[in-house]
Amino acid sequence: MRHPWNGWLLAVAFALSPHALAAEPAARVLDDFETLTAWNAVASDSVSASRRQVDGPSGRALCLDYDFNGVSGYAVARRTLPMMYPANYEYALQLRGSGPLNNLEFKLGDASGDNVWWVNKPNYPLPAQWTPLKLKKRHIAFAWGPSEDKTLRSTQTFEVTISAGKGGGKGEVCIDQLTFRELPADDTPPPRPVATASSQRVYGAAANAVDDDSSTAWRAPAGSQALTLDLGREREFGGITLHWAEGRQASRYRIALSMDGRDWHEVRVVSAGNGSSDPIALPESEARYLRLQLDDGPGAEYALSEVDVESLAFAATLNDFI
Repeated sequence: MRHPWNGWLLAVAFALSPHALAAEPAARVLDDFETLTAWNAVASDSVSASRRQVDGPSGRALCLDYDFNGVSGYAVARRTLPMMYPANYEYALQLRGSGPLNNLEFKLGDASGDNVWWVNKPNYPLPAQWTPLKLKKRHIAFAWGPSEDKTLRSTQTFEVTISAGKGGGKGEVCIDQLTFRELPADDTPPPRPVATASSQRVYGAAANAVDDDSSTAWRAPAGSQALTLDLGREREFGGITLHWAEGRQASRYRIALSMDGRDWHEVRVVSAGNGSSDPIALPESEARYLRLQLDDGPGAEYALSEVDVESLAFAATLNDFI
């Protein structure tokens, strides 16, 4: 199968829907950027940094303008933001920017200022349009400091940093709607997905595509058909693998994700599937529902033996996927 790799760096992310599982706590707004009085812009020697307020996707937003002026260094937008951390959590924000490839860093400093945790994105291509970004507990690592306890328990500051990477030069990085959400510390295996379909043969129910039995299959007439999986809860995953019955594959199909089963976001289009097993990389995906839309023309029926929802490690990097 030939898979286009366009969009490999795209992280699929969604805001929490009021229709998601009731057990999921609501996000808490930490900063809506309607005022920038809490923020300061600082930079290393010979680097320029300034903050300004712009229109965001919701109200106002913060932009950090930077210019490396031909040297290496960094530009920082920082504010005091005391935080205590539960067992599992995520930050979320809206991001856009422009400029050459440089390192994007989100840093959390403790009260001493000596110990720092971060999310480091080297040579990161800033999106030109407002794009949601999530920083989960597993993304945040101890960066440096004298503390022997590397566990993130509390911090005092939050900052966004651009440090010189491949590009240097000048540009802007803008953020809006900074939120924080406690997540369940759930170590139990995810439930088996529940499958429904737009059409199915009497002897080929949609449930056959998620029954862990390769001898059964969801069977449906060729043409435009859809198979929808309810994953049972909001879930992170790295991709899917489609196992087709011999000679009964779809060569053209689309994959979309949703948190609530109503608002869908298309994440992959395949135009040259050739059957057998189709591994589909969907790095850093998160959803409650997954929909497979088959788009072949008239012909023999489809037969999909199994849909495997893969772990985050499946497509953590390009090498992992290959």
